[in-house]
Amino acid sequence: MGRVRLSMKRVESNSNRQATYCKRRCGILKKAQEISVLCDIDIILLLFSPTGKPTLFQGGPSNFDEIIAKFARLTPQERAKRKLESLQTLRKTFKKLDSDIGVPEFLDASDPSVEELQSQVKVVQSRLSDLEMRLNWWSNPDKINKVQDLALMECALRESLNAVHIRKKYGILRR
Repeated sequence: MGRVRLSMKRVESNSNRQATYCKRRCGILKKAQEISVLCDIDIILLLFSPTGKPTLFQGGPSNFDEIIAKFARLTPQERAKRKLESLQTLRKTFKKLDSDIGVPEFLDASDPSVEELQSQVKVVQSRLSDLEMRLNWWSNPDKINKVQDLALMECALRESLNAVHIRKKYGILRR
């Protein structure tokens, strides 16, 4: 009997996710070792498990510091060229898997311009400063000087409470 093709989506159960990670980690480490030996290349592979535990694989004749130094010596143009090649390879792969994954907007999207990225950064920075201000209210309630701020705190509490109720209902709470 042949293997069944799995849909590529996040495994929802924490225990199943950890089991899948352990099995697939062994497979990817084996493949990394094989390509390192067959092609006589240097490899560094850093994986973090769903629990946050790191796994570091180093293959090839060089040591870790030599591999990092080799990467650091690449010029920005070489790095950009390799990044573009990787992106093109990913796009080709996604085109093959498009029917399963459904990401046509990714394939047609051009790289964002510097201005677009800067505007996105500004939006994120403003959100972060707003969140920082709100967190500051919780640690220093005497700094609250508007009723609107209290209303925002109440709203945040209600949203958090609703999220906890939903997580509890579906058994997502961590023990």
